[in-house]
Amino acid sequence: MQLVIDAGNTLTKAAIFNGDEVVVFEQSARIAAESVLTWCSEYSISRAIISDVAGSGDDISRELSTGISVLNMNAQTPTPLQMDYETPQTLGPDRLAAAVLGHSLFPQNHVLVIQTGTCITFEFITPDGSYKGGAISPGLDLRLKAMNTFTAKLPLVKKKEIHFLTGKNTEESILSGVMNGCIAEIDGIIDQYKHRYPDLMVVLGGGDAIYFDKKLKNRIFATENLVLRGLNEVLKFNHAHFEK
Repeated sequence: MQLVIDAGNTLTKAAIFNGDEVVVFEQSARIAAESVLTWCSEYSISRAIISDVAGSGDDISRELSTGISVLNMNAQTPTPLQMDYETPQTLGPDRLAAAVLGHSLFPQNHVLVIQTGTCITFEFITPDGSYKGGAISPGLDLRLKAMNTFTAKLPLVKKKEIHFLTGKNTEESILSGVMNGCIAEIDGIIDQYKHRYPDLMVVLGGGDAIYFDKKLKNRIFATENLVLRGLNEVLKFNHAHFEK
């Protein structure tokens, strides 16, 4: 049993894995350290990994470090990938974990991993396991909030699935611009990669994946808990190669 925690910009997600299977899953704005310690006792957890991009996992990390082996994910953490990124010290651990999962799913292909959350991120990995980098773009909520914040009259609109192209009022026009615009953006980037790498496999995940997986014209492999699963792969890799 392995404990995996992803403290993101919006939510903290935690899961207990038995091999590749999620046994327990929880997500909230902040998961209490006491809850995690209870899990460790109930499921006899011996090791854990934490990815913390927002600093919300500090309490959990301190509490766990007194009882079990804890790996704090960062750019220096050993992974199955070869780093080919000019500023690894600025690379978010969630992005790296997503790349690890993408390569583990399709090790013989060029892979583009797309996360749709607070930001939309793209990670590109070659068949030899080289992480090349990618792209970062504002997510749905960021785009909607930005138009409300930086204009005088545009309202704050909540994201939702739409089935129209032409907005008939201001709210619909904003939704069409953001929702359809993001779909076109993702499809366009996939097209550019596929033009260069015909064997490309695309992995899609993140909290907003439900707004894209059925709308994209490109064929994708959608997966839940993308970062958590990637972190689980990193923890398994480190246990197998460095804790014998």
